[in-house]
Amino acid sequence: MPVFYSLQLRKSIYSIFIVKLCLFLLVMVASSPTVSAAEHGEVALIAVSGSNIEAMSHRDLRRLYLGLKSKNNISVQNPVLNLHSEELYDEFLKNIMRMTEGSYKRKLIKAIFRQGKEEIAEVMSIRELNDYLLENKGDVSFIELSSVKEMENIEVIQILW
Repeated sequence: MPVFYSLQLRKSIYSIFIVKLCLFLLVMVASSPTVSAAEHGEVALIAVSGSNIEAMSHRDLRRLYLGLKSKNNISVQNPVLNLHSEELYDEFLKNIMRMTEGSYKRKLIKAIFRQGKEEIAEVMSIRELNDYLLENKGDVSFIELSSVKEMENIEVIQILW
C-alpha cells in the first residue's frame, strides 16, 4: 500500500506542476505585446501642399474609400490606396474601413459594376505616391508619419491613429 500511495502522490504532484506551468505560459503569451503597423509609428492622411483639404471624420474617410464623395469636405477629389506596406494597408482596412481586404475588394467591385463608380488608384511606392498626389491636387492618401519627410510638397491633413 505505501508504494502505491507514493506513486499516486508523485503523479498528482507532477500533474499539478504541469497545470501550473501551462497557466504560467498562457499568461506570458497573453500579456506579450504584439507588433503591428500602428506600433511602428503614427499614420497620417496626406495631400499635396496648398490643397485646402480639412481634417475629416473616419466616417467621411470610409465613404471616400468606398467610392462615394465626402459630404463635409468638397475639396477632396479622390482617394489613393497606398500599397507600399502590406502591414500599413491591413491596419488601414482594420482601423478606418472596419473590414478585411477581401470584403473591401468585394464592396469596391460591386460599386464599380452596379453604380458605375471609378476605380480607386493604387500606388506601390512612396515615390509613386508623391508623384501621383502632385499630379492630382485634390486627392488624398494615408502613410506612416515618418515617411512624410521623404516626400516633396506634401502636407499632413490629420493623424489617423
